[in-house]
Amino acid sequence: MIPVVARPVTAENFARYGKVYDLAGDADPDVIRTKGDGWDDGFTRTPLIDGSGHLGMTRGGSAPWSCTAMERHPLTEEALFCAAEPIVLAVAPASDADAPDHNDIEAFIIVPGQTVVMYKNVWHDACRGATRATPYYWMAVCGLGESPWIAVTGGPRQIRINDGTAA
Repeated sequence: MIPVVARPVTAENFARYGKVYDLAGDADPDVIRTKGDGWDDGFTRTPLIDGSGHLGMTRGGSAPWSCTAMERHPLTEEALFCAAEPIVLAVAPASDADAPDHNDIEAFIIVPGQTVVMYKNVWHDACRGATRATPYYWMAVCGLGESPWIAVTGGPRQIRINDGTAA
């Protein structure tokens, strides 16, 4: 089985799954910037997700890993952002299928200062740290029903970063 190699997330390569915000950079037109004496910040021009989201934190293991199951949220978008370390997100396209297909899985590296917002119904695994076990934050509307974890059709898919490691 050929592993999925995670690549740095960009607005262009993530467009089929959702939106990317670069809160630390200077070029994102969807981010408003302010500066003060010894600080600067950026915030999204529009609300991050549809609805009144809940803030959560997941403690993920580290890459590489075997992606065996995914979940999706038909009634809410989900935003993901790093606490302090890069994280890796494995996704498969939103679909009417009963399960994600291992041939459709892609993986992206999200670095501190970036936020991704997955569209409704995008299949995704829990994120893992790029180099070590890493906590990360998420925002979604909770309490909208169960989001069961579904086995990946075709079997697990190995997810790794491009550093010569393999699971």
